[in-house]
Parts: sequence; structure tokens; C-alpha cells
Amino acid sequence: MATTLRGRDGEQARLDLLVQQVAAGQGRAMVLRGEPGIGKSAMLDVAEAFCRRAGISVLRGQASEMDHWLPFAALSDCLGTDTAERPGLARIRSLLRGDERVGTLAGAAGQEFLIAEAILSSLDDWCSAGPVALLVDDVHWADTASLAVIHRLVRALDQLPLLVLLTSRPVPEPSPGSRLLVSLEEHEVPTVTLGPLDEDKVAELVAELTGACPGDRLRDLVAGAAGNPLYVIELISALSGTDRLDAGGPIEEVDGGDSLVPGSLNAAIFQRLGSLNAGTREMLRIVALLGRAFSAAEMTAVLQRPVTELLAPVAEAITAGVLEERGGLLAFRHDLIRRAVVQSYSHAVRTALHQQIGVALAAMNAPVERVAEHLLETSQLGERDVEWLRGALDSLVIRAPRLAVELLRRARDRSASDELDFELVRALLWAGQLPEAEQAAHLLLTRPLPVEQEGVARWWLAQAVLQQGRVLETVAVVRAAAELEGVPLAQVARFHALEAQALHLMVRLDEAECAASLAVSGGRQSGDAYATAYGLTTRSAVLLVTRRVEEALDLVDEAFVALGGRETQPDVQLSPHLARGYCLADLDRATEAYEDFREGVRQSERAGGAFLTWHQSAIANLEFLRGNWDDALTAIQTGLDASDPLDVGPDLRALGAMINIRRGQWTEHTEFVSTAPLDLRAYSYTEYLHWWARAMARDADGDSEGAFHLLETLLWESDRLTNLVTLDHLFPDAARLAFCLGRADRLAALEASAREIAAFQPSPNKRGTAALCRGLAEADCSLLTESADAYQTAGRPLFMAFAQENEAVLRARAGRLNQARTLLSQAVQTYVTLGADWDARRAEDRLSREGLKLESRRAPTKAATGWDALTTTERLVLSMVAEGCSNPQIAERLYVSRRTAQTHVSRVMAKLGKSSRAELAVAAMLRTEA
Repeated sequence: MATTLRGRDGEQARLDLLVQQVAAGQGRAMVLRGEPGIGKSAMLDVAEAFCRRAGISVLRGQASEMDHWLPFAALSDCLGTDTAERPGLARIRSLLRGDERVGTLAGAAGQEFLIAEAILSSLDDWCSAGPVALLVDDVHWADTASLAVIHRLVRALDQLPLLVLLTSRPVPEPSPGSRLLVSLEEHEVPTVTLGPLDEDKVAELVAELTGACPGDRLRDLVAGAAGNPLYVIELISALSGTDRLDAGGPIEEVDGGDSLVPGSLNAAIFQRLGSLNAGTREMLRIVALLGRAFSAAEMTAVLQRPVTELLAPVAEAITAGVLEERGGLLAFRHDLIRRAVVQSYSHAVRTALHQQIGVALAAMNAPVERVAEHLLETSQLGERDVEWLRGALDSLVIRAPRLAVELLRRARDRSASDELDFELVRALLWAGQLPEAEQAAHLLLTRPLPVEQEGVARWWLAQAVLQQGRVLETVAVVRAAAELEGVPLAQVARFHALEAQALHLMVRLDEAECAASLAVSGGRQSGDAYATAYGLTTRSAVLLVTRRVEEALDLVDEAFVALGGRETQPDVQLSPHLARGYCLADLDRATEAYEDFREGVRQSERAGGAFLTWHQSAIANLEFLRGNWDDALTAIQTGLDASDPLDVGPDLRALGAMINIRRGQWTEHTEFVSTAPLDLRAYSYTEYLHWWARAMARDADGDSEGAFHLLETLLWESDRLTNLVTLDHLFPDAARLAFCLGRADRLAALEASAREIAAFQPSPNKRGTAALCRGLAEADCSLLTESADAYQTAGRPLFMAFAQENEAVLRARAGRLNQARTLLSQAVQTYVTLGADWDARRAEDRLSREGLKLESRRAPTKAATGWDALTTTERLVLSMVAEGCSNPQIAERLYVSRRTAQTHVSRVMAKLGKSSRAELAVAAMLRTEA
């Protein structure tokens, strides 16, 4: 029963404007909120019509209450199945089926990361071909994975000609859907609440439905619908089906009295369905349990009738407006109709029918998640259900891990067995339910198991414990497992490799090296390439932090040989590219290090992102050291936007704070390092970043003594000075503060440590640090000149400027003011190039106190906005945007991740003050023409 949308003129005008803006290249979003039946889906119909008229490609779907267990169910409904028309959709479908899988460490979160990136990348490409509209109905039912992607799309609307239009019921309780809506409001996405129709609009709707103006009595009756359009439609349909409307002119009477009028929406729906043939009603009662949409094949399998017998009932249901055809499927026109039918069953009957449907779907080899959804609705699994679960478990764990876990628990309740308990541990670990996985593994290990199965269970237990951050317990678990009698040598080698990794994290380096050596030996003897490479990579990491960098580099290259090449498999729980990049960076081979880190990013994305944030952190640190601070900030933001199972985010924020502080900016990163707790007991290789950034924040506030106290606490009170190679990054600032505060004892200690490091590894950056510390300790200008030259060779511009600034101080004190002025000018120019405004001001003030009268103030600071603010990389990205490249295409050309390309585009837009990708492209073309 088609009707014109009534009483929504203002809302339709807003939708029309949004569509026009998207057609012009802008990104827009809106949420339509209202009670069931109020007209949200009808508004989506209007939006879809507007979009198609404007030449906008439409992706439309609906979330379902039944599918909330199923990752990406809502978005999958939107994307459709036309792989020929949508490049990239075939891979998305393949990933959803689990054809391509990540490793155990990444787990379900990694698999969802892989799928989300594929969806976002494809949408990016589709938007580059023309504007796209994503219309999602009933988003309050959406699964969390779909909600996460929608949230990321809304955050990227400044780059995409994309309309995101969502509908939702009011969601009072905390839920994933309500959290999304709150977040969208915080991002200033407008929410339009659809209220009830007023009396006149209801009368117009009734007139359209009946063909005549309603009289007073009918007006009074439909007033009970409280302005809800669907209730009005169902009410009129129910009355029309029973011939109780007197259509002779204006409708004044309703035959049969008020007692025959449906008193609720459900009653109106049932009264309307009562006018259908019995066969059609019976069909609808069964297929309603299949969900909002279903295929003809599913319908025939469940009803156990040939399709020819169902043609007439389906046609009648479509004619009556109960069903509709949608994307090759049959669907209930409104989910309220389906839900009313489902709720008419008693609980016992409904669960029994779901079990029968599950059996029927399993027999036709329906997707495992479709079968599992129905089995989950049953009160108890049957033996046949448990057998099906055993056979489908591999696929189900990948496609719907939470669903797999719940069904395994129910299966164990019916028929407990070691096999089901074993599979439950695996499923829980994959689903990221780590405490539950640990508990299930302990329970499993209380019973005698075959030795190989016990070894696997202990491996899973160790993984669960380690991923919860309990490193010491991990060592105990793997040591006990390695001593099990009868465990294959390859498995023992892997236990030693994991032990080495845990010991390395605890900075028990001698023990870590010993365990890594046992892993390499066992891996080679057993022919297990993974254990060999795992051990070699971990031993390399140990050698790196104990300053045997060239040996470490040789070992990680051996790891690549063991793996058979530079490409690691998705299920490999190690990152040799990361270790190799750190070695190269410490040897001042920055370009090679960057290539390894970048290759690590690519492979981490393919493996589900477990090490992705770590690689982005490595890139950010490298770019900071070599002076590419905008690129460092891009890597920081890209890392913060990614999944972070290894909790690298705080380190990224600390480095971001370091850059912001030196630039004289107060941001969320500086707020973080100023308030986050510092704990000397939390031993790690990156905590120095947090102490260093906090100290620089104090220094920037004028509290030099407080700044030095923080560095002093880290370096001496914790015995860090002699243990960690990365600490020499903060030596130049520590030496400057010690010099300024007259702390000759600490300066001498820094000099001794830096000299020892440089003697052990005489790379340019180590020699530069040693010369800087010694030059300040001995007031030797020639050493500071040597330091600046070494830092220049190493490609460390900030530290080079430090050396020049310190030499300027010494020369000013010696009365050589012209030389001091020249050195200060060189240092300040480097600070300006970096955008380090605070360092530039600090250096000028410091030399002013030494009596150096500045003839002219320093050059203007580096532009923060406008064309001059763009880095080389950003200019290259801008040229690609002007060519019409999508972010995935830019990423492919630059050999970076899609997220990195997206962050680059966002930074370019911010610097040029543009609000959309289209504006950016136009500005670039006009600039080129000019």
C-alpha cells in the first residue's frame, strides 16, 4: 500500500540539501531518530530517490537484532553481492567467509581490522569514482564491527564525497549503538527526531489511503495511533479488509463499533494478516523466524516445499505490502510486522522452530553463521546440532567468534568432552576473551591429555597470560611446558622463543639471550623455521639493547633466511622488520631503516595489525630524529587510529608531546604526558620517552631544576644509565640542563657513559653525543664543533642545533661574540626549519643571558598554515589528490598504509584551510595554473 510521505517537508528539504552537497563533493552525515513506525525507513526511501536523481551511488541496508553477534552484518547488508560492479567487494566477501585469516596473536580483533580496512579502502576507491551514499536502517541493532567502521567513515567525511545516513530508535540504555550516536553528536553530526504527525497530516494520510476525507468518528479512531504513520496505515488496512469502512462520501461511520477496532499496532497487523489466505499466513509465520531478509532457497528448505508451490503465497504477501523484493532477497517490508508475527509464538514453540530451521539450513550448506544464529535461539542443543558444530567450528570461529564461544559452552553443557573444552580455549583466545581463555585452559589442564594436545593447551595458556600483561607468569608457564616429557622438539623450541620474548620484556637480558639460543638450536634441529626465526629475532633484540647492534643486524638477517625470504606469514608471531629497522636506525642507516619499518607496516596490515602500531611508533621516532616532524606526527596519528593490542599508544602520545612542546604548542599529547603517572618499577624500553617529554614540559614552563630532577631520577636512581641503549637520545637535553645548573658531577657521569657507548659503537650519532657531553664537561668548543659535524652526518638536525647552541654559549663566555652570533644563527635557523619555536626562543634567551646582544631577531617561524607549511611528502600527496587519486591509490604510490595516506590528506587540508577533498583538488589545480 504505497503512500506519499506526509508531514515531513522540513526533513525532506534538509535531506535534499545534504544530497546536493554530497553531489558537489562534500561529505555529510545525519541521524534520523524516532519510535518504530514513525517513518524513518520512508525517509530513507526519499533519500535514496534524491541520491539516484543526483547520480549518487547508493549502498543501503538494515541492521538486524538477530545479527548483532555477527561482525560486519549491517555493513554486509549494505554492500550487496554485485562483485562485478564493485571492485574490491569480492575480497571483502572472501575475508568475511574467513578465506584469508590472520594469526592467533591478532585474533578476532585482527581479523576485524583486516575486514574493516578492506571495506574502508573499497569505499575510498568507490568515492573517488563518484559520490556514494551509505544508508543504514535500524543502526541501534548494528554489530560493533559495523559501528566502528561507520564511526571511522564519519570522521573521514572531510575527505570523501560520502553521505552517511542512519536511522535509530531512541536507545535509553548504554549500548554500542547508543555510544555511536553520542560520539556522532560530539562530532557535530546532526540528529533529526521524527515526531508524530499532527491531526491534519493524519487526516491527509487517511484520505490518501481510503480515497475519501475521514469523518469525525474515523478521526477519533485514528487518533489512537498517536500520529504514528505505520499504525495509521495498518489500522486503515485492517478496517478495509473487513469492509467496516463506509466510503459513501465523507467517511462518518465505522461499522461494527469501537470494539472491533484494533487496540494496538500488533493487533492491527494481525487483523490485516487475517485477510490473507491461510497458506500465505502459514508461510509468513515460518519465514518470519528467518529474519528480516531471506533467500528463496532458504525459504524452500525451511518450508520443505518446492518453489512452484510458494509462488502464489509470495505474490499475495508482496501485493499486500507485507513482503518486498530487495537485492535478490525477499524481505519483510517493515520489521515491526515480522516481529509481531514472531512474538505470537510461545517461547517453547519458537525455540523448537528455530532448531528445525537450523537443521534445515545446515542440510542445505547455508553459511555457518546463518545456522548458528538459529541454534543459539534454541533452549538446548541436540546431538545432531553438536555434530554440526564440530564440523563447522573452524569457519564459525573466524566468522562469528562470540557466537562460536556461546555455542561451544552450550555444547559442553549437553555432552562434556576434552575435545569441546580444547576448542573452547581456542575460540576464547581468538575472540580476545583472555581471562576466560586462561580459566578454560587451566580447567582443561587439570585432566590428563595427550602430550601434544597438552603442549598446545599450555601454549594457549601462555598466550592468554602474556596478552594480559603478566609477563613473569608467562615465563613460569612456558618453562613448565618445555619440561613436559614427550613434547616434540619443535614445540619445545617455540616455548623457549616465547620465554625469551617475555624475559626480554622484563629486561632480564642474559636469561633472554640464553632462552633465545635454545629456541634457535631446537628450531634448527627440528627443522621448525618459525621457532628458529622467532629465537633469532628475539636474540637480535637482546643484542640491540646491549649495544651489539651489528651482531643484532646479522641475526635478524639470519631470521629472514630461516623464514625463506623477507615476506612473513600472517600467522607468524614476530616482526623481524621491526628489529632490523631499529638496528639500521641506530647505525645511522635511516633510509634503509625507514624501508624496513614501512615494509613491516604493510605486512602487519596483512596480518591483522598486531604489530602495526609498533611499526608506526618506530617510523615516528625515526622521523623525529631525522627532523621530519610533520611526517612523525602523521605516523603518530595513524598509529593512534589503529588497533593497539600491544599498548603502544602512550608512547606515541609521549613522542607527539615532545614535538608539540618543542614547537610551543599545548595539545592533548602534552596534557597526557603532564598528567600520566610515571612509574620507575614499570620497566620498559620506551618509558624514557615519557620522562623526557615530562621533563621538557617542565623546562618549557621555566622549571629547569624540576626538568633535570626528572631526568636525574630516570638515569641514576633507577640504574637505567648503564642498561638501555636508547637513553642516549635524551643525553643532549640532560647535558644542557646539567651544564646550566652547574651539576658537574652529573655532566661527568653522562660524558663517561656517552664515551663508553661511542667506543663500543662508533656510529656518527653516538660519536656526536659523546663529543657534546665531553665538550660541555670540559668547555671545549672544538669538541662541540665535532659533535655538530657528527650529528649532521648522522642526519640528526635537532641534536646538531643543540651542539651549535652549546658552542655559541662557550664562545660567548670567551668573548668571541661574532663567532657565537654565527653559531646561534645556525642553530636557530635549524630550529625554525623544524618548527621548534620553543627551542629557538630558549636558545636566544640563553645567549642573551651570556651577554650576546642580538643585532636582529631571528627569522620568522616556520609557517604552520598555507602552502609554505606543506612538507615534501604533503606536496606529493596534494598532487595525487589533484589527479583524482583515492587514498588507497596514494598509499600504493607512496608505499605506505591507507591510514597514513588519509592522515597526510587531513593534514594538507588543515594547513590549506580546505573542508573537502574537492576543494583541495581545485586549489591545487589553480595553484599549478598560477
